[in-house]
This record gives sequence, C-alpha cells and structure tokens, in this order.
Amino acid sequence: MDHPVREIPGIITALTQGNSEEQAKTLEDYYLPDAYFVHPLCRVPSFRDLAIPFPFSLLTPRTLNSRWLVLMIYNWYRILSPKILFTIDSVVFDQRASLLYVAMRQTFTLWFVPFDLWQAKDVKLVTVLPLAQLPVGEDGRPLSLSRAAPATATATLTSDDDHHHYLQQHDRTRFFVRGQEDHYHVEEWLKFIAPWGGNLLWMAGQLFSTLVCAVGVALWPFTLVRAVKRKQVQAQARTKDA
Repeated sequence: MDHPVREIPGIITALTQGNSEEQAKTLEDYYLPDAYFVHPLCRVPSFRDLAIPFPFSLLTPRTLNSRWLVLMIYNWYRILSPKILFTIDSVVFDQRASLLYVAMRQTFTLWFVPFDLWQAKDVKLVTVLPLAQLPVGEDGRPLSLSRAAPATATATLTSDDDHHHYLQQHDRTRFFVRGQEDHYHVEEWLKFIAPWGGNLLWMAGQLFSTLVCAVGVALWPFTLVRAVKRKQVQAQARTKDA
C-alpha cells in the first residue's frame, strides 16, 4: 500500500466480497507471506515456507506459509456467506506505531439457512493491521520476495538505524500487512454463534454485574462498620480476661 487509509477499503472489499482468485491476488499483493491472523473463532500463527509432509507432498511441490491459511479462511468465509455486507465507520493510521485501525460493521448470513434465519447483523468490530514499510522492486513486491531483488536485499538488519538507512537507499517503499487482529466485544461475536438473542442475554448479564457493583458499594459502609465493632468487642473481651 502506498496510502493505507485510502487503499484499505478496497482491500477489505476484495477479501470479503471477491471470488477466490481476487482474494488470492489481494493477499499476495498486500499481505506478507508470514502474515498472521487472530479472530475470536480462529487463529493462524505466523510461519513461512513450511514443507508439506508426506504423502501430501506427492500432490504438490509447493511449500505452505501462514498467508495461504489466511486465504483458506477468507475462502471459507465467502462459501458460508456469499452475500456479505459491510460498512467502514472509520480508518486511522498510527504512523509512529505502524498500526492501521479499521472500525466497521458487517452482516454475515449463512446461505444454507432459509429466510435469512441465521444472520449476524451489524456486527461491530475493530480490525488492527500491523504494517511493515519495505522497499519494493519493479513488480511492487518486497525486494526480498521480488524476482528482481538484488543480493543485498536479503541482508539482515540489526537495528532501527540499519532499517532506516536501508529504506533511504531505495527510491520506493510500500506498506505491507504483517498480521490481522479482529477485535469484537463478546456480545458482538455472539451474534455469529447465537443470532437469536445470545447477545441480549450477555448484555443482561453485564447489567446484572453493574447492579452487583452498585449494591456492593452501597452495602460496604454497613459491613465495614460491623467489622470495626466486632474487632472492638473482641479487644474489650481480651482486656477483661487480662
């Protein structure tokens, strides 16, 4: 990405509403091969170039990385819900921390449940995307991955100063996604697994906890006074015994 705030809506559209080819191309263009994924219902740890074990290696000579598993998640996401709606409420890029924050709402509907009976509607979430600014080759890919990458492109950078100097040596850099973290309130992700009021039950439990806090604070002075008086009585009893 050259302009993360402007480009991220199109990336999200391709991943959530595109076909499998569009999803694969989007991930390859904008996500690093070892990108990780964290969601309340699934997780992909970061790894790169993992050899496929035998006998599955007979089917394909390729190696696997975490980005491929992220692609499988998005493919399955589209299979379960071919009709996905989303609205982006805000996008903020923290340049100092290299974090892109996206607040959005989505509607997820299982295709095999008739009459949209299983529909997670207006699910709110905040997606955090850690970004890495890397020099790129003529093909727009990171130099370490580009076919035109020079031998020095894969050199190990031992400090922030080395990284800054490395970026200055190259004319063009782009931002790539190092990982994706989807953050939901509990009542929001409950809409996926219990869309018929599970979030309302959770909210009722939250209100009850609030009531317990208020009652506890209101009764605390009385329990404190009783505890003080009890200690005074015990002290007087010990004095008399002495």
